[in-house]
Amino acid sequence: MSSNKLSLTRLWAVGSVLVAFGTFGYYAIDGLIDDSQGGSHLVNSFYCSVITLTTVGYGDICPGDMDDLGRLFVVALSFGGLGFFCGPVMDAASSWSRRIPGGAFGPAVFALYCGTLLFVHIEGMDIQRALYCAFITGTTTGYGDLSPKTDAGRVLTAFYAVVAVNVIGGLLEPARGYLTSICIPKNIDDGDLLKDIKNKANKKSKKKQS
Repeated sequence: MSSNKLSLTRLWAVGSVLVAFGTFGYYAIDGLIDDSQGGSHLVNSFYCSVITLTTVGYGDICPGDMDDLGRLFVVALSFGGLGFFCGPVMDAASSWSRRIPGGAFGPAVFALYCGTLLFVHIEGMDIQRALYCAFITGTTTGYGDLSPKTDAGRVLTAFYAVVAVNVIGGLLEPARGYLTSICIPKNIDDGDLLKDIKNKANKKSKKKQS
């Protein structure tokens, strides 16, 4: 799918449906959340839904003591998250990062700054730990050694994760392009490849004219 054909309205609509589905599942299915960690069950359900969909996966309050239904739900939600964030979201990140001066560097730094402030002021972390947690969240590494403990922190972390994954995904676009170029076989004749592309374009043009 071409990134310039993506509808941001549809992108947000699909994302909202996935988050709502995940929140409902975590709220309704017993054993998905470790309730001994405290906090509002609804907030925890929303938090776990977003953290699963974005593939951050801290593992702090979810999963709890899951049964087979819970495992099936998590697998289904994870596939939805991978398909959504590794597909249209990454396409969108690649698109907007090319259209702004300086690329995604400025927005990525600002996102990490906001994430650091979140973990400092809401969760009471020192600056080093907060910056580490913001980076681990934005890159979807999500070790789980540090994670939010309060309801406010979990809600804000969920929103931060959605934004940061998109923004930092745009920052990593040059690395993705470079690594992709390395993986392309070098034995392909560029001249023949270019001729093949031109021939296909000419055939399409002739079909339209006819």
